[in-house]
Amino acid sequence: MRTLLVLVFLVFLRIETVYCQVFETPYYKSSDDPTTVISKIEQTPKYTLVTFEHTQRGEGWISLSKSIYLQNADGDQMYKFIKADGIPLSPEKKTLKGDEGKFTFKVYFEKVPSSVKTINIIERAIPRNEPGNYFNYFGVSMDKTGKALREGFSQRI
Repeated sequence: MRTLLVLVFLVFLRIETVYCQVFETPYYKSSDDPTTVISKIEQTPKYTLVTFEHTQRGEGWISLSKSIYLQNADGDQMYKFIKADGIPLSPEKKTLKGDEGKFTFKVYFEKVPSSVKTINIIERAIPRNEPGNYFNYFGVSMDKTGKALREGFSQRI
């Protein structure tokens, strides 16, 4: 009986490994928000889940636009926003005081195919000279080594 339980556990562990990929502190080329980093990307059977970590400097507020989306690095495929946990959606805002430390939130998107190795995260498409901080990240690596980006002479921010 014990052998059977171990075997069943190993099978489920293997299935979880095959169907869920996790990319801790992924590499990316650039970001429009100097106070927020991507701490993790998870590929589940249903979603691509991005976990962000925000550090507030001084008093301010945080909010997420429902128009946020993922796109492949070529920009010809989009993956829509599904839901967010831990952050209000615009026009709602969460006031932050600056002494709260790190603020973590998760954003769920349509599943990105495993063949896509680099994505962009776009909250708001804006000209580079327009002021404001948006959750825009470019050249985000979705391989465990960041090889796709490092071979292009990119660096981790």
